[in-house]
Amino acid sequence: MVSPSLSFVTPYLVGTEMMSLHLESIRRFYPDAPILVSTKAGSPMEMEDYRSRFGIDYWIEECCWDAAFGRLLRRCETEYVCVLDHDAILLSSLDPLLDGLMDNRHDLVGVEERVRVPDHIWKELWAPAGGWLRFAPGYMDATILIFNLRMFLRRWGLQGIRPSAALPPGYPAEPHYGLCERLRRHHYLRPYHARRYGLGNLLKNGETNVAWHSWYGSHRRRALGSSARSPGVPRDQVVRRVVEDAERAFLEDYPNLDLAQLEPAWWPDADIDAEKAAAAAEHQSGFRETLRVIRERALRWTRSHSPEE
Repeated sequence: MVSPSLSFVTPYLVGTEMMSLHLESIRRFYPDAPILVSTKAGSPMEMEDYRSRFGIDYWIEECCWDAAFGRLLRRCETEYVCVLDHDAILLSSLDPLLDGLMDNRHDLVGVEERVRVPDHIWKELWAPAGGWLRFAPGYMDATILIFNLRMFLRRWGLQGIRPSAALPPGYPAEPHYGLCERLRRHHYLRPYHARRYGLGNLLKNGETNVAWHSWYGSHRRRALGSSARSPGVPRDQVVRRVVEDAERAFLEDYPNLDLAQLEPAWWPDADIDAEKAAAAAEHQSGFRETLRVIRERALRWTRSHSPEE
């Protein structure tokens, strides 16, 4: 089947080496496709270099990731779109996945929000999270999202990318989850761990290596603190060391990556209903703890400001 009209869009924060490789990998398979980039921190000199080498269109704008995501979709003029994180590197053509969209076998391609931290990392550094890096079954991460943009906008408009209802307890609240709710026929790429590359995932479609995603590719600027889903996530210095070492190894090896010993990163034998219940229980526990801290602070403030007898 002939490839449809396709654009790539990337909200970009920081990380020149991965960004350069990201753009190079797109051009390897799609030499003429539009590439649209929104950046908050990229310098004009850096972005002009990407324009010269890879023919991108870019906007330097002071906005958060959510706004950059929406603005890029609004600027996209092709029928189909592939949203990619800047630390996602294409390893093969996306045409077989696009064929599935065109044949109506599915209407959204991506990675399910069911991704674990490698055992050798989480048991030492990430134990309170129970091994989950991302957990929202039925939703997709914005690592990679491929869909018919024109059809989506005609039916739901740009506001349709936002969730339509409250998410289950314990799920992360991602601004693009409306895509996953409205485009219900999902085709999931499966994530795998390769021990040498830390938290990163090889994304496979069956036996085909589709892309590599590093996670935390903007670690130079991003605050890697705790989250509502995983209150025990280690702070900056621990996570950053793991991410930096993995990124360095990936850049040294590419394109001859060490993918000989892969492990599933989505825990295929997991009891997902039990995991959902555990996420809800953890959410409730965290909520009660937050209320307790708020009450204690309010009480201390009241005592400190009460008139002296």
